[in-house]
Formats: sequence, C-alpha cells, structure tokens
Amino acid sequence: MSAQRQLPPIIDFGEVLDRVENRTDDAEAHGYIDEIREGLDELAARDPDSRETQVQELEHLIDSLLIYVDDDAEMWAKTIQNRFANYRHARRESSRTLHIANGRLERDGETADVEATGEATLHGQLVNNGERSDAMVSLAFYDEYDRAIWKVESREFEVGPGEKRDLGLNVYIPEGASYYAIAALEPADPATVADEAPTPGKDNVGEDTSYVDFS
Repeated sequence: MSAQRQLPPIIDFGEVLDRVENRTDDAEAHGYIDEIREGLDELAARDPDSRETQVQELEHLIDSLLIYVDDDAEMWAKTIQNRFANYRHARRESSRTLHIANGRLERDGETADVEATGEATLHGQLVNNGERSDAMVSLAFYDEYDRAIWKVESREFEVGPGEKRDLGLNVYIPEGASYYAIAALEPADPATVADEAPTPGKDNVGEDTSYVDFS
C-alpha cells in the first residue's frame, strides 16, 4: 500500500474481509477476497481523482464474492457491500475538484476508536484541484447496520487554486457509530448537492455543528 496515501476509513474494511475469509471454505470466495484486497491496495495508491475505474472493478468483485458465501460469511460480505455503496454515495456528494487526502479521526495522536463515543479530531489535507472556491467538509457516521446516524459539517471557508490545506476539525463521535465517510463539498456546485441517492437510515440522521472547529 502506498506510503503517501491511505484508504478512506469507510472502505478500510480489512478486518471485515478477515471475518468473511474465516467463515467460508469456498475456494472461489477466497480467490475473490484476495482480489478485493489487491484492489484496495491499488485504490489506496491511486490519486483520488483517478479512482473511478478501480472503484467500479471493486464493486463487481464484491458482488461476485456474495455469490459464493452464505450464513455468517454472507452477512459480513453484505456489510462490505453496504459500506462500499455508502462510499459511492459520499463520492457523488463530494466536489469534483476538492478532495480530502488521508482523512482520519484521531485522539491524542493515535487513530481514534470510532466505537468509543466522545471528542476526536479529523486530520487530513483538503486538496483543491480547481479554481478558487468555497469549501465545506462533511463527516457522516454510520452504525453497524450501515445506517447513517449523525452528520457533522464544517463552516464554509475559501480555498485557493491548487491549495493544500491541513485539517483540524474537532468533532464528536456519536454513540453507536461503527464507521464514517468524509466528503469535501463545494456549496455552489450543483453536483455536490446531497439527496441524489438515498442514504440508509437517512430519515434518522442527526446533524451537529457544535463540535466543529476549522483550524
């Protein structure tokens, strides 16, 4: 995996793949699991603006994996499928020219346990590959059933053309969170308007800005 880039947390599901692998003896399933791991490594190594083809290939691999698993292995494989669908939705919501590089939640300099409720800081780098524009950072939390349960958005701020800005967003991890998705939004861009695709549990989504602080 690239030392320069990381997988978005929402699809950093190596442990879930392990659970699928440990719960099936099917050789075809194990082959697809290996291909998914390789595809995730390649996805992490790619620039965020050139990931679309690899994303589509991974979706096909995940769909194929589901054909060869059942019982608990199928349950965990469906979790992977749902998380990838939520990742795709976050990409649709995101700006075409803004993205978050190496976004992650931390506590005391270490990766935060998302299942531990409380304050944390979103670190990473906001990268603007377009013209000067306004920007917002959005963080959506999902529960173990892949339902969106909480959404946090930063205030709007301006980023210059080609600018790379370090993030330090103080947020609150809600009770029941299992993973999260990060999106960089350009408020004036119609392509970033939410609700183009349904989000699981959308009607129950909470929204909070009280813990957000851009620095």
